[in-house]
Amino acid sequence: MRHFIHSPRSAKDLAVLFLCLFLWASAPLSAEVSAGVPILETAFPGTSHEVKIYRIAGREPGPTMLIISGIHGDEPLCSLAADSYTRIRLEKGNLMVVPRLNRAALRTGKRHGAGGDMNRMFGLPENSRNPDIRVVNLARSLIRKSDYVLNLHQGRGFYSPVWVDPKRNPRRWGQCNVIDAPSYDLPNGDKIELERYAKSIAENANGGIADRNFHFLVNNTDTSSRNSRHVEQQKSLTYYALTKEHKISVGIEVTKNCRREQAMSFLRAVINAAMRSAGILAVEYPS
Repeated sequence: MRHFIHSPRSAKDLAVLFLCLFLWASAPLSAEVSAGVPILETAFPGTSHEVKIYRIAGREPGPTMLIISGIHGDEPLCSLAADSYTRIRLEKGNLMVVPRLNRAALRTGKRHGAGGDMNRMFGLPENSRNPDIRVVNLARSLIRKSDYVLNLHQGRGFYSPVWVDPKRNPRRWGQCNVIDAPSYDLPNGDKIELERYAKSIAENANGGIADRNFHFLVNNTDTSSRNSRHVEQQKSLTYYALTKEHKISVGIEVTKNCRREQAMSFLRAVINAAMRSAGILAVEYPS
């Protein structure tokens, strides 16, 4: 996270920061953490809202990334790709993986669950009567414990900043890393550099994708602007993570216009790139 949050500091502040980092890094790890054994937690067991959460700790301390998939029921490959990261072993950093956030929607294969589009519920109050609010509140609690947030999706066509054809244009979502702003100013004077991080992911992932037609681009929805095409994103998970919890959050959109095997490989390539760019190092990355 350190090179995606710009934080001007005095020499005195830096000295204190380095001392804290030294003491933190010198602290002994517990046997459970050093072993890197995945921990499975189940929220709302036995209900239609059941959510499984996998926590994986690295051998060395580092940032924590939350990977969420299955918020839309008609994007099932994201959940299958996320499954690959529930068994991963990490050298550095930590993961929290939620392969199936919206289980009810996934079971029906439809975008919406019992309460509607779950990715438009993060503007609701925590005491909302929406039937899906407890899952949304669970996601909020996991976001608070993370440094980076990835929300996995499948989209139609291919995103392009300019019109190419009906399948490749600014209103399509496939093969892009979605950010809500190029950068975001924090109350303490720091700045989250979302665009820099999203570009780093794309460049890293695209290096392993031979066909340039499937290369990932950065899609800045400029969500807070009155002129944004996507003001509805103000109710989304990534916008909440950025503006309310001040996390580095990116939506990953893989195209539905490809073979299943391709989509899975693209998703893994982007997740691997996001982890590397965040400084979360695996013993071996899924491919």
